[in-house]
Amino acid sequence: MNIISQHTNEKKNNLTFDKVVFKFKEYAQELTKASIVEFIEKLDNNFFKAKVWKNYYHNHGFKERTLITSLGIIKFKRRYYIAKDRKTHKNFCFVDDALKIEKYSRLSIDAIKELTAVATEVNASYAAKAALTDVVVSRQTVSNILKSMNIINNDQSIINEIIESCGEEKSTIYIELDEAHCNLQEKNKRGNRKKNIIANLALVHTGHSSLTYASKRKELENKHYFGEIKADTSAFCDKIYDYILKRFKTSSIKQIFVSGDGARWINSFTRNLQYCFREFNIKVIQVLDKFHTRKRLTTIFSSNKKFINYFFSNLNTFTVKDFKTLAYGFYQNGDKHKCTLPIFASHVNYICNNFEYIKNQLHPEYKTSCSMEGHVSHILASRLTSRPKGFSYPTLQTLVQLRVLKANLHELTAQDIINFRKPITPEVKIRSKVASKMYKKFYDFNIELSIKNSTNTKMKDYINKIASPKWFYY
Repeated sequence: MNIISQHTNEKKNNLTFDKVVFKFKEYAQELTKASIVEFIEKLDNNFFKAKVWKNYYHNHGFKERTLITSLGIIKFKRRYYIAKDRKTHKNFCFVDDALKIEKYSRLSIDAIKELTAVATEVNASYAAKAALTDVVVSRQTVSNILKSMNIINNDQSIINEIIESCGEEKSTIYIELDEAHCNLQEKNKRGNRKKNIIANLALVHTGHSSLTYASKRKELENKHYFGEIKADTSAFCDKIYDYILKRFKTSSIKQIFVSGDGARWINSFTRNLQYCFREFNIKVIQVLDKFHTRKRLTTIFSSNKKFINYFFSNLNTFTVKDFKTLAYGFYQNGDKHKCTLPIFASHVNYICNNFEYIKNQLHPEYKTSCSMEGHVSHILASRLTSRPKGFSYPTLQTLVQLRVLKANLHELTAQDIINFRKPITPEVKIRSKVASKMYKKFYDFNIELSIKNSTNTKMKDYINKIASPKWFYY
């Protein structure tokens, strides 16, 4: 086929550059698919001519196979070999085994990779229409792909490049924590729909990069993300603790700042991390981020900048009692407050309960303020909560891990897809016996006891039950 000769008879006015680009692109796709089919046929013919199969198999002729690939639909024929003795050998297609084509699958690994990559960024409907060339699959197909992935094995993320460089010397490490509330489609035991579930996100970094320190748009140095769905705080903490030990030189670390919005799971995370580093000379300091601090103060003081600035300027000498006096004095002496007294009191209690963590913002080594709200927005919220859609639990779990992998600059590969689709071997549970269950004996015996002839009926029945040859108890 000569693409140039096809257009020699066209008028110059009808031939434009965009038409040339489109025709060459179309021709390249057809040529690539034809080359793949030709390669498969040659591979099959070479194995057939080698005759290494003849002693153990019969040639059962050609079987057609249709695959949806990232280039489009590819149809090819390959030989099917039947074993002479099925006890020692299995029937097979050489092409399928050699190229590791999954049995009964209509999608190739490269097509699954493209669908997964696009579904990580946009919704499944768009991915089904736009991810593959000249092929449209159903939205349910994309959803099934995401559900079938097991990126988390035993609550640990499979991230190959978790350690970019080992033994790096840093005196201060920052850990920022926050969560996104994602909608679920599943129902609880009562039949009611679960409204949402928490997707936890953590960011570990070492502060602002020295290259962008003087710039308005600063970049974080050595940043790495961790994400889970409804994470167990202890396991989540252990994962980050293990990362810090492998990534950084512990002898050079002096303090670790844990920043967040003061949620209970963040407080629990800090206590667990403090316990993990109990044997090291490392201080784990919790800090309430400035965003939530200022947000609460804005509500308490009705956006009065004078009082808010006064609080921050005197934070070093302020006590909880001083703050309560200032807040309630403003509420009583000021104009009509926007909040009712119970709501106002809840905001004041929030500041009082986290007063120590707010003061830690003044620590001389705390030089990089928390920016976790923006990271949650870009990594999780932009895909999971920006639209009013619900997810199944397996799909949501996969999407969170894929978003975290992308944020860690991990390029999705075909091998990743193969690894993620491997089934997880269920844990073998130890068989337990119920302590109160009655077990029958397989033998009989006679016990000669004179007490059995007692005239005391109650005693005689009690002894007979103890010495019964029929039953015994664990």
